[in-house]
Parts: sequence; C-alpha cells; structure tokens
Amino acid sequence: MVDPYEIAPWISIEGVNARRTRAHEDGYRVHVGHRLLTSDAGTITLGSSRVMDGFPRDLPDWPGGYENLAMAGTSAFELARASALAARNEALNCVVIGVDLREFSTDTNTQATYWITPMAGGSRLAALAKMALSTSAFARALQTVDDNISGGSDTRWEQAYNEAGLPDRFEEELAKRYRYYASYEYDPERVAFLFRGIDALLASGKQVVVFIHPVHAWYEEARQRAGAGPAEIALRRDIAAQLAARGEMAAADQACFDGPALQAWDFGGFSAPAQTAPPAADGSAPSPWYYVPSHYRPALGQAILDRLSSRSGPYPVDESFGRPLSADTLEADLAAFQAGRAAWLQSGTPWQLHAAASFDALDANPPEPEAGPRTFLTRGDRVELERDVQRIEEQNSH
Repeated sequence: MVDPYEIAPWISIEGVNARRTRAHEDGYRVHVGHRLLTSDAGTITLGSSRVMDGFPRDLPDWPGGYENLAMAGTSAFELARASALAARNEALNCVVIGVDLREFSTDTNTQATYWITPMAGGSRLAALAKMALSTSAFARALQTVDDNISGGSDTRWEQAYNEAGLPDRFEEELAKRYRYYASYEYDPERVAFLFRGIDALLASGKQVVVFIHPVHAWYEEARQRAGAGPAEIALRRDIAAQLAARGEMAAADQACFDGPALQAWDFGGFSAPAQTAPPAADGSAPSPWYYVPSHYRPALGQAILDRLSSRSGPYPVDESFGRPLSADTLEADLAAFQAGRAAWLQSGTPWQLHAAASFDALDANPPEPEAGPRTFLTRGDRVELERDVQRIEEQNSH
C-alpha cells in the first residue's frame, strides 16, 4: 500500500505516500529494477547519480519516449546486471550508459537494496516477495508515511543542490576527490564484466552507447594530482579494446543514433564546459554547467544527447565536445585529453590558479587516504551473468 520505492506510481494517497521521500535514499534501485522490465520508453539512460541528476528526468519530445533509469552510487557490476535485465524489455530500442572511473573501482559491487530488485535474478514476483519480507523496506515505508503526515523529511537529497550552498561544496570537492583517488584501485575485469552484460542488449537488437562523463576540470585535475592519471588512460584503452573485440557492427534495427549498434564516446577531459568558472562565492554567478565538480546539470546531459543525435539544441554543442572512442580513435582521444589539460594548466585563470595552489598544498601535506574494504568479482558473479546473457543470446539466435 505505501510503496516507498515507487514501483506502482499510480498508487498515490495524499498524506500517506504521495511524496516518495525515501526512494532516492536507496538510489532508486528498487524502482529502476522494475522499470527496466516495464518501461515503455524507446530510450533509457543508465549510470550513477551523475546521470540521475545530470540528465533530464523526462523528454516528452524524444522519438519513441525516454526515461532516466540511473541509480546513485552504482557500479559496473550493477550496470551489467541492469543491462542483462533490460535486454528482456521488448519496448526498449536504445540504452545510453554513463561511466566513470568510480564504476570500475574495487569499492563495493552493490548497495543494500540491490538484493530486493529484479536485477539480482529471478522474476519480478520473486523480487516483490523479497521486498515484502525486507525489514529495510518496511522501515522505508514507515518513514515515508511519517514524512507525508508531518510534511517533513530528513533526506539529504531534497537540499542537495541548494544554490546557496554550492560554492562551498565546489570548494570542498578539491580535497575530497584528491583524498579518494589517492587510494583508488582500478579493476579492468569490471570493464569486461560490464560489456558482457551489454552483449545481452546487443543480442536482443538494441543500440548501446557507452560514454565517459564530463566532470569539471577541478575533478579531473584532482585525479591527475592524486595519481589516478594512468587509470584514466587504462579505462579508455579497455573500453576501446572491448569494442574492437566485438568487431564491425551494423546499425541496430531501431537505432536512435547514427552509427553502429555499439559505440563509445569520451566526454571527459578538459572540455570547454569543464573549464568554466566555479560558482561565485556570493551566489551572484552560478556555474552554468555544474552543481559541483563531480555532478553536472541537466543542461549538459541534454548537450550529450544532442551531440550523440548530431543535433544542435539550445545548448552549445559542436565537435569539440565529445569524441568517438574506438581502437581507431584511441590515440587521438588520449592526445586530446592531454592537450586539453595542458591548455587548462597554462590558462592562468583565477580558478585554475586557485585549484593548482590547493593541490600543491595537498601534495605537500597529503590527507589520510580513504581506507575502505576492497571487493572483487567472484566466480559466482561471472557464472550468473554468463548464464543470463547466454540465455538471451540463444533466444535471439533463431
């Protein structure tokens, strides 16, 4: 009846669950897990909170319909499982997947509510049964009712992008991201795992576009100064290798974008939007493209879709924003990344100099690295994904 995860949005009772205040706290995993099977949109976007917050929630004029099905804090593991599940949705034609180094780290593979979603295997009915028995889901239901009765909420996301607080958050991310990437560990096996999940989408005739996120220059430079630059290169090489391993591909039957059924794009690096000024401390001039260095605004997500669609919208989109990524374009892409960084370092703008000084101070007095447990893909993870992908490939081979 309460439906805290908004699986059945038509069940809306004022004062009980009209405001699904707790769905976002769990990254929308339960909601997304079911929508992957039931959405009638022709195009969906998948990814982390960068996609969730940085792409439009809905595009009424998108041909065939569009839905944003991102999950906050997701991983390559979850995205692979989501891809295999979405392959079963016959209404779906195209899937756009945003990735970043974080999806391929040795951090946790899943968030808690993943296990009560259809992504974890089994039918929707089985997932609903697990949710009904979940103490966490019961707690979320009680919190949802309380929030609706009181009119309040203690969830952070409702004020996450309050413009008044963004200048301070922009500043805080300099040290925060440096600290994270100082102990970052890249796992190339997660790239292969994700693309094996994508194989299910390809087998079912869907077009897939994988893209690297356009984070702000402050975020990019934090990774470089913290020592994660080689991982940036490795990720691009590994994505290009995955595309090359699948050979030449024809266009999908119901393609949404020009080009082959599987393609990759690099919107990362030191692009023109990434080099824009941070928000003014007095709030007089917000960043036009970014909430914080790690999260961009929907205007930039729309620009990505426009670039993929080869159309020019109300946003400045040209060929300098976003580069096709493949074995043939890899070296040019890496060279463009390095050239963009060199140009930014030489720009001498006040915010570039401020960032450089901040990173110099961090280099001189490094913060304690984030020391979290490392997790790796298991044989069971691979066997379960392979079983599901092979089933879809066999079903579509006739």
